[in-house]
Amino acid sequence: MKQAIKKKDFSRPSIGSIREKLGLVASEQNMVVSSADKPVEFIPMPDAFVDALKLPGIPMGVTTLILGRSNTGKSALKNCLIASAQKMGILPVIYETENNFSFDYARSMGMQAEPIYGPVDVEDVDPETGEIIGTHVEQRIINYDGNFLFFDSQILADRYGDNDYSTGKKTKTKRKIAVIEDIAYSMNEILDMQDSGDIQQPILFIWDSVGSISSWKSYTSKNNNAMWDAGALSVAFNTLTNNRIPSSKKVSSPFTNTFVCVQKVWLDSMSAPGASILRNKGGEALQYSCRLSIQTGGVLSASTKKLSATSKGAEYTYGLITKIKVNKNQIDSPYNLTYSGTFCCVPTGIISEDKLDEYKKENVSLIVKKLNEILADEGKSAVDASEITFKEEEVEE
Repeated sequence: MKQAIKKKDFSRPSIGSIREKLGLVASEQNMVVSSADKPVEFIPMPDAFVDALKLPGIPMGVTTLILGRSNTGKSALKNCLIASAQKMGILPVIYETENNFSFDYARSMGMQAEPIYGPVDVEDVDPETGEIIGTHVEQRIINYDGNFLFFDSQILADRYGDNDYSTGKKTKTKRKIAVIEDIAYSMNEILDMQDSGDIQQPILFIWDSVGSISSWKSYTSKNNNAMWDAGALSVAFNTLTNNRIPSSKKVSSPFTNTFVCVQKVWLDSMSAPGASILRNKGGEALQYSCRLSIQTGGVLSASTKKLSATSKGAEYTYGLITKIKVNKNQIDSPYNLTYSGTFCCVPTGIISEDKLDEYKKENVSLIVKKLNEILADEGKSAVDASEITFKEEEVEE
């Protein structure tokens, strides 16, 4: 008697059953396995930014790069971003490794930072000889408080200066110099605090600027090596830019975190004979990992105009006009746009060129005051608004 042959069932298993066996079924209790992202969100920026780039602001949950030469509006964009983030309840974490952050300038653009006063020893100087003849105590600003965290190079070195990034251990003595790896270490520490519930709000990390400090290897070898620094930038921030920041866009993440880097540029005329290429100071790693790259100013020159008010030979510079464009945009549709335009940097923020006359009218008293301070120092009589000439001049390199 022939034995019956059992036929195999070749019907395809449902994708749902496969996900269930792999533990990939999202539920109200287990959203970690969800592949869904939150809708695209932005930290709003001023109208001048929106008019020029046709973007609502800086995208959340990704890395954005702001590139440009010195004095092309990068700091103004940064300050407006900080102020906007605070209004949204986002915690700005500021890494200022150029050590020239001006709280006065940032506050004039809307940053919430309350001065803390304390006693400071001030030297008494003889006005005729210039000699120090004593000291006295004055109440001066010693810090600022508000919804932000601030790290400059000194604070970074003081907190993380005993980290040995080659062994992962602590050293007996502390560095007095911050290194690239300190910033990545700090960001991971703060994100860990958010994961544990010690920080319960979204975070905006801002670093100004890439290329201003060297790597651990350059520090220990006492030899600043651009290749080592570029390599350290890639390695130290790889997990942050490719995992921890973008994963906060997932619906499973309670907070959406954002990373914005300011990076200077330099003109490379040696690599390609007959052509000049704009390079990022400190390495290209963040250019590759960012989703949005914005450039201020021009390529061959800064391409900015100085805005000034003059009278009786004195000059007060109250702003500049600069270019802005999108170099790279990998934001989800419909925001994957690459527009360009111009904007004006003024003490109160950034405005469109067509708002410049309105700004001058509204702030003429402040401009007159600043100009008269300069004239007073020069021993000249004060002027009024009718005696002022406003100028726009191309900035020479």
